[in-house]
Amino acid sequence: MRHEELCADRAPRQDADRSLTVSVVIPAHNEEATIQETVRSCLAQSYPLDQVIVVADNCTDDTARRAREAGAVVITGQGGSKAAAQNMALPLVDSDLVLALDADATLSHDATALMVETIRAGAVGTCPAALPRDTDTPYSRYRTLYHAVSNGWVRRLQDVLGKQMVLSGMANCHRTDVLRQYGGYPEDSITEDFNLTWLLHRRGHRVAFTPAAFVYTREPTTLKELLSQMHRWSSGFAQSMVKHRAPLQGPSAFIVVVTQVVDGVIGGAATFSFLPFVRRHGVTALWRWWGALWLLVLVASLAVGTREVGARTTLRCFPSWFALQTLTGPLTTWWMLREWVLGKHLLTWTGRHGCKADLTPMTTKRKVVLAGCAAVAAVCLIRRHTRQ
Repeated sequence: MRHEELCADRAPRQDADRSLTVSVVIPAHNEEATIQETVRSCLAQSYPLDQVIVVADNCTDDTARRAREAGAVVITGQGGSKAAAQNMALPLVDSDLVLALDADATLSHDATALMVETIRAGAVGTCPAALPRDTDTPYSRYRTLYHAVSNGWVRRLQDVLGKQMVLSGMANCHRTDVLRQYGGYPEDSITEDFNLTWLLHRRGHRVAFTPAAFVYTREPTTLKELLSQMHRWSSGFAQSMVKHRAPLQGPSAFIVVVTQVVDGVIGGAATFSFLPFVRRHGVTALWRWWGALWLLVLVASLAVGTREVGARTTLRCFPSWFALQTLTGPLTTWWMLREWVLGKHLLTWTGRHGCKADLTPMTTKRKVVLAGCAAVAAVCLIRRHTRQ
């Protein structure tokens, strides 16, 4: 069953106040296969839009022509990054709100109306819940359960704390005046969505999640593409946390950031060591060590997934979710440690413009400090060994 159909029977929506005007900005790099469907999902919104602007960024295919045929205003250029492409469109926007949307995603019929309601309630920015368009591949099945848990649990808790981790770049809606106040979408990071969200937190603005609105995404079709995407997300998260001193922005921010890091580190270690632990100690030993906590989180995740996408879809997606969590958990931990400990920062990634992943070199000062720490640790281990 498509997720659009799955969500169609949810509670009926009330018409939003239409005094706020909205424009959609879609950065697109060689998206001829999907751009028309994306534009049409915008034009079919229950809330009237001022315009749909497609930025054909460094395109070598038919993206621009197909976008025009679908009814979009098209501008062409060489932004060089997603944020730069989005900023190319801002001078054309006279609307109160800007809805940014990926060129391979579509919106639920009432997504704009629901996000407008959230902003009318006092938020300066919001984003919808994300769900893959299908569960046909291991990667889309993994992401289905991943997003279901995030939509039904993680993001709702972050809303309670008043600190959303990120207004997802797949689709988000912001007040135009606030965007312009801070120079548009930040171009000094590989993840403009993390960067912008924490800039708004730091400046005292409220952002919020709109759980009843949906953006339907096209997920990676290969493991290489999936890992490349997650590499960028993890590194961008790590960079934004440092840039905006995120954990120091108050108790709520500290809780949100620390739980995110702990979930990545502990969750990765737990799933990675699960099968070796069972093989060595047996299933009955799971209550030892991390077993009770891990099983509690697992059961809770499956329960949330069942509530969000149904039991059948949850069971269908679980094997892929477990397998890829086992792989990506340790990798996510490594990517964060490389950013924070080694100081090797991701600058480009294999993705939007086919760039090869590029890392900054480790500084001499950091090498000396880490070598000193390693020497002290080695001495301590030697002394401990000799005493025994």
